[in-house]
Order: sequence, then structure tokens, then C-alpha cells
Amino acid sequence: MTIDHEAPPEPVTDGELFAEFANTLHLHDGQPDDIGDATSLRAWLAARGLIRETRALEAVDRALPAFHELRVLVHAVTKRLVEEGAPSATHVRRLNGVLRFGLHYHQLRPGDGESRFTVGQVGDQLAQARAAIAGSLAHYIADHDIGRLRICASDECSWRFVDRSPAGRRRWCNMRTCGNRAKVARHRARARRSTPSSANSPARLAVSGRQ
Repeated sequence: MTIDHEAPPEPVTDGELFAEFANTLHLHDGQPDDIGDATSLRAWLAARGLIRETRALEAVDRALPAFHELRVLVHAVTKRLVEEGAPSATHVRRLNGVLRFGLHYHQLRPGDGESRFTVGQVGDQLAQARAAIAGSLAHYIADHDIGRLRICASDECSWRFVDRSPAGRRRWCNMRTCGNRAKVARHRARARRSTPSSANSPARLAVSGRQ
């Protein structure tokens, strides 16, 4: 079954970069990978200001496996957070490794003319993009309520999201899609349980009584 997450105008990523990144992979609904190739990855990163749109596609293609590996890590860490409330020591080490390789510094550079200068970052922009994603998760772990992190309760979804509802009881990434689908499924299940089987129907019982 395909889940349309684009239809409702309800935010589902809650502004957390790591959740947006995790949700680029549709685990159960058969939709394509949102960052399955270099072109789609470049567009996704550029849309979030992490790299320039003009970044060479060859460089993005070389970095694609590292981004996919990071996504596996984000899925593993968030699953652990939801189930146990804290990352493992291995998760911490691997996140710190991504953050370390994303180090950069600023440099003053001469511009056009003798009196014009610009300040730019020095370092691998794609490594910095991975560090920004890992840093989003690291800051969430350190600065926010881990108990509010959720994995959508739908067996056909598994999107990550932060529950910002007042009661803190949100179960689905989007009530209009996954939540509504779950309600419909429960209603149909109740209807099936309340409908008498053909073996016990009045007509069948009447026929059995005459035999």
C-alpha cells in the first residue's frame, strides 16, 4: 500500500533536520528513495541550504554511500532512543566521527579590487552537510526531551517525528494519513467482529433445526 504523505498540509518533520533526513527513506510504502541518486541528494541538500545547487554532481555521487550510511545510523539511533531512551556507546562514537569529519573554519579572502574582501568556509562542503545532519540529532539528544521522539505507529510507515502535542500522546506522523488509516482499519475490524458468521446466521440455524 502506498502512503501519500504529500496530500495534507500538516507538518510532519517538526523542523528537526535528522527526522527529515531519516524520512527520505520510505521503509514500507513502496515509494522511491528521496535521495536514491546523486541528483536527488543534491536537490535535497540544496533545498535545506546545506550545499550549493551548483555543486558538482560527480562529487555528490562519490559522497552518496556516506549519506546512505549516515541515514542507517540515524534510523538505528532514533529507534534506540524510542525504545530505550538513550543512544548506545557505539552510536555516540559513530555520531562523533561524522561530526569530526565535518570540521571547518572561516577564511578572509580578497575579492574584486584591493579593498573588497569576503569571508568563506574552508572544508569539504558535503562532509559539513553530513555533520549538520548528525549535529541535529546530537543537539536533540543533548538539549531536548528524548521522550518526545516518536516512530510512527503505522506498520506501513515508520517515519520519525517529534511529538509537540500538549498531551504528548501523538502516535502517528500525520493524523490525516497514517492516523486516519489506522482508525479506518480499527472500524473495519470491529465491523467484522460484530457481523455474525454464515455458519451461525439465522437462516443456517433454521435449516439445521429442520434436519
